[in-house]
Amino acid sequence: MGPFGLFMVALAFFHISEFSLTAIYNRKDLGWRSWLFSKPYCVAILAACLEHAAELRWAPFLYLPAVSALGLAAVVAGELLRKTAMVTAAHNFTHLIQTERRPQHRLVTGGIYSRLRHPGYAGWMLWAVGTQLLLCNPLCTLGFAAAAWRFFASRIAYEDHLLSMFFGAQFERYRATVPSGIPLVP
Repeated sequence: MGPFGLFMVALAFFHISEFSLTAIYNRKDLGWRSWLFSKPYCVAILAACLEHAAELRWAPFLYLPAVSALGLAAVVAGELLRKTAMVTAAHNFTHLIQTERRPQHRLVTGGIYSRLRHPGYAGWMLWAVGTQLLLCNPLCTLGFAAAAWRFFASRIAYEDHLLSMFFGAQFERYRATVPSGIPLVP
């Protein structure tokens, strides 16, 4: 199977597994949004497909098997990291940031969360950039990395603020010792 076929498999697996894990751990939140298809995301995926098609037609020399293999490894590693985060956090992992503390809400600091404060975000960023390396898309690799970093830098700041409100000193101690998982985001 070529890079584009692997890209399609990666997309299908990502979205089906996200929906499935939401069905297992947060059935009450299950809905169309659980598939994680937003307009900006769909535009980005379309841009990736168009860049790949243009490269096949006009710049086939951009395909480098070693870069594509690195991308596939990043896709797999990103999936493993994100899904490990989802399973470890169980019902505490939601696709939407919780603005109110639920009675069953607890601060997850064990397992993968003892190494990274936001392993789900780190896994998705690795996966997203990996998909573009897999396709050997130089423009979308840079674009996906920049867009993901900007999104998560803002989201982590907001989420950490809320977690500090929910869990107080317990979260502050955790934040002081465990990195976010996103480069250059405290």
